[in-house]
This record gives sequence, structure tokens and C-alpha cells, in this order.
Amino acid sequence: MRNKIPGMVVLMYFLSLIYGLITGIRNRLYDFNILKAKRVEGTKIICIGNITAGGTGKTPAVQYFAKKMLKENKKVAVLSRGYNGKRKEDPMIVRDEKEIFATALEAGDETYLHALNLEIPVAVAKDRYSGAKLLKEKYNIDVIILDDGYQHRKLFRDKNILLIDATNPFGGNHLLPKGRLRESLAGIKRADEIIITKVNYTGVQAAEPIIKKLEKYNKPLFLAEHKEDYFYSQKLEKFDFSVVKDKKVLLFSSIASPENFKKSVLKLGTGKLDEIKFSDHHVYSDVEIDEIIREAKDYDFVITTEKDIVKINKNIENLLILKISFNIL
Repeated sequence: MRNKIPGMVVLMYFLSLIYGLITGIRNRLYDFNILKAKRVEGTKIICIGNITAGGTGKTPAVQYFAKKMLKENKKVAVLSRGYNGKRKEDPMIVRDEKEIFATALEAGDETYLHALNLEIPVAVAKDRYSGAKLLKEKYNIDVIILDDGYQHRKLFRDKNILLIDATNPFGGNHLLPKGRLRESLAGIKRADEIIITKVNYTGVQAAEPIIKKLEKYNKPLFLAEHKEDYFYSQKLEKFDFSVVKDKKVLLFSSIASPENFKKSVLKLGTGKLDEIKFSDHHVYSDVEIDEIIREAKDYDFVITTEKDIVKINKNIENLLILKISFNIL
């Protein structure tokens, strides 16, 4: 007797087909210039994006390119959708060169992290064209780094930088919701350059099949690592990695790739390690934070990510935050 395919799997296939049809038609409309991308005159737009849902390391990559532009004496801003942000106005300025105007809840965790780490204008907007226009009018920006805008084709960009995650490059080769692809692999053609990220997790040799698959698109191709830099506390005190050597630690996170976070901490030589995982972009309730605080008492250290700490509004005595840097090899 033949095994029946579970109904949920059939549904996922069906929804992926519909999703692919919609995204495919929309992309073709832009490809044939039936739908037109809008320019913001006098400002260069550099998009940092991906073709999969989350986990490619966009946040540190955006900050890397923002700092690169600053070193070239450009007036730089970051523009993001502000995913999961609960704001009353849109577009919204999150910060300028001097101060932050919004909370993590309003701006979204990733955008708020940009605001903490970069002393430049940062804005959020569902309609990225209106957000870019606002940044140009308000601050006369030279370069806008568009965070996660690869599929948002309404805003014209001068350069598309596509990030491909070495640990899960093509989202299981299925479109959402069955896989993690936001669009078909044909979307790679729109990239001006491709960066394979997190090769330090896989090794360069393991990335060779990905490199070969991408070479056919004839795009400039780079490798990058997401490297552990140091720990810091909620009081911004820095700690060397030796502090967790052979210690009992608890991880908690709400990111797309918790397995990579776990690998990063494990290789630092910790002892017993447990973890609490929440869904990507999860907003922590007071009850959940209190539960983490209670759990923390049974461990030498609790460790979380920079994306998570911006959503924690209470002090956790033995908490360490892992600082990650993005480096092109």
C-alpha cells in the first residue's frame, strides 16, 4: 500500500506554487519595465539583500558597508523595512547623527541595532522609496544602504549586493512556505555582486559546490566570515572569550539561524550548554524574560545575541552578549 503524503506537505507545495507564481509575475513586470522603479536623485542606493528568508548575516554586513562608505567620506544613511516594528508613523526616522528617537519595539530589532552601532541617520519605511526620499530631503545623504531590500523593487538601486549563506545557500531549493526561498534562483541575475557568507562555519572547501553553482551567473564573487569578536555585558563591559571556558552556559535567541549561534559559542570551549530558542524576530514578554532570569541562576553565564539584547528590558546579572563582525576574505 502506497504511503499517503501528509496533507500539510501537500498544502505547503500548493502555497509555494502560488507564492512562486505571484513573485514571478511581479518580477517579470519590473524586468520588462511595465512596473518602474523610482529613483531618488542625487543619492546612491546600495542594497544588501538575499534570496532566502533570514539567516544570511545581513545586519553586520549592512554595518560593514555603512562604515566602508563613511571611510570614503560619504554622507551615509541606513534604510530598513523595520520588520515587526510597532510604529505609529511610516516612514520614520529612528536616529540622526546625534541621538536615537525610537525604541526597539518601534523600529524593529535589526534596525534598532543599526541605530545603536552607527552614528548616522537610520530610517524605517514599508515603502522604501518614501523612506529614501525622506532621508535625502532631511539630511542630503550621498549613499543609502538599503537593508534587506532585494525583493523591494519599487526603489531603484545603483548596486545590488546579494548575500548567500554558506550553511544553507538556497533555502532547501523550495520557495516559501515549504522552503526558505523568497523568489526563484533566477533572481540571482539581478545581483551586481555576490558574497557567500559564514564560510568560517563550513570551511572554504565545503563552499566549493556553492561557488561552482554561482559562477554560471558571471558575477563578481566574494567570500566572507562572521567572526566572533568578544563578549560584553548589559553595562557595556567587554570580556575575553576565556571567561566562558569550561563554564555551564545557557543560550537564548530569536534569530533565523540559532544553530550557527550555538556553533559559535561551542567553539569557544564552554562546558555544559543548554539553549532556549524563540522564533525569528520574536518579541519577548515580561513573563518570558522573568523565566530566563530564573533559569539563569542555574548557570555560570547566560549568552544571547546583539539582535536579542535590544528587546530585553530587564537586567540579567550573568548575561553576556556575543559581538559578531563581518569580514570579507
